[in-house]
Amino acid sequence: MPASAVPKADLTPSISHTPHGEEKREELVRAAFDLIAERGFEGLRTRDVASRAGVTVATLHYYFHTKEHLIRGVMAFTVEKFRTRLVDPRPADLDPLAELLRILGVRGQQRRQAPEIFRVLLELTTRASRDPAIKAIMRESDSQWRQNISEILRAGVEKRVFRADLDVAAATTILGALSRGRSMLSMLRPDISEDEHVDTEVERWLTGRHKAARR
Repeated sequence: MPASAVPKADLTPSISHTPHGEEKREELVRAAFDLIAERGFEGLRTRDVASRAGVTVATLHYYFHTKEHLIRGVMAFTVEKFRTRLVDPRPADLDPLAELLRILGVRGQQRRQAPEIFRVLLELTTRASRDPAIKAIMRESDSQWRQNISEILRAGVEKRVFRADLDVAAATTILGALSRGRSMLSMLRPDISEDEHVDTEVERWLTGRHKAARR
């Protein structure tokens, strides 16, 4: 993870940004990430983080003054990890519908290949209601995702791929809720896999083809 992925405000001001220091911070954040994925916040103990990273608790607090600072570092790390996995080479000539389904498909692939990211994101989402700093980071990430989806939807309407009467803002919100809901369902019921059927219904809704079929 690049050093910039951990917010500078979360780092101890007196610590110089040496390569060794950045590497040690990353090790501590990774250890905390793994523990949250395995046990949730209830099982996150600074002594366990230090032990897993192979340092003392005093060393951990040298790099992160408080547990909250460490958690915010985990938040930045998780968002960066999520964005990195979302990057996927694609043909430049994809139409808006194919691009939208590709993004949703990548999210589904992420859920299967790296479920720990979504477990930690769920924990952080819950904690964001009580932590303004985490909430701010998550809002920024969500805003970028919404902007991307909105642009695809608008392009689809302009190219007449999607319904002319599509409410882009509402559709963006619905797709965001759908994506988060599918992530939660995949953790609660990993035996359920209906991605293809869901995508078919999303396509019918966005294009209005279900209306034509009813006439």
